[in-house]
Amino acid sequence: MTTLPAFVYDDVCPMCRGYTSVFASLGWADRTAFSTIDATAIAALDMDRARHEIPLYDKTTESVTYGLDGILPLLADRMPFAAPVLRAQPTRRALDKAYWLITYNRRHIVSAAPPPPDALDCAPDFNPASVGTYVGLSAATTAGAALAAGAVVPVAAAAVASAAFVASREPKHGIVAGAAAGHAATITTAGALAGLAARMLGAPAPLVAVATVAVAARKLSLRRWMVLR
Repeated sequence: MTTLPAFVYDDVCPMCRGYTSVFASLGWADRTAFSTIDATAIAALDMDRARHEIPLYDKTTESVTYGLDGILPLLADRMPFAAPVLRAQPTRRALDKAYWLITYNRRHIVSAAPPPPDALDCAPDFNPASVGTYVGLSAATTAGAALAAGAVVPVAAAAVASAAFVASREPKHGIVAGAAAGHAATITTAGALAGLAARMLGAPAPLVAVATVAVAARKLSLRRWMVLR
């Protein structure tokens, strides 16, 4: 019986848990969490690289590929009809940029609980360029959504609350100002998009405001551990 290669994923990151579960459910790859990884696999990994590019570990050969170097060949093998596109250099260049943006912001994009104190934490380094790009894109999206929804005031309120979150971050959790700004950007953008969705569904202005504030408040509450734990 052939042993499938296994993704070693950041189990503190809901996004990582989600997409690796798709590969596992399709039977294309196994997966194992960093918090439960065994000593043999740890010895095979470049841990610094593994925090930034998800490893695909082949237990049979004890070989490891990282990030898109593992994901794209796996997809090409499983979806031969898409292989020419997946192996094309323009595709790789575009996906490299997207991967760079997502990997350094993965814990900003989707809220997550802190890792257990005794568990291996594979949080990415703080990358100013990647986080700054994410914050800039979020700000542009927020502004456009707020104007389109006619929800500038409630979105501004969400932005103020997010700024307060940044100001009250707890240094002992290692949340540097730039990283906290990434979380604040997600909170505000989520609120603005909720307001826009409500407006597109025909909701009156008061309900647009409620949707905006409610979603932003929910996103903020999911990150309370960073300032209150």
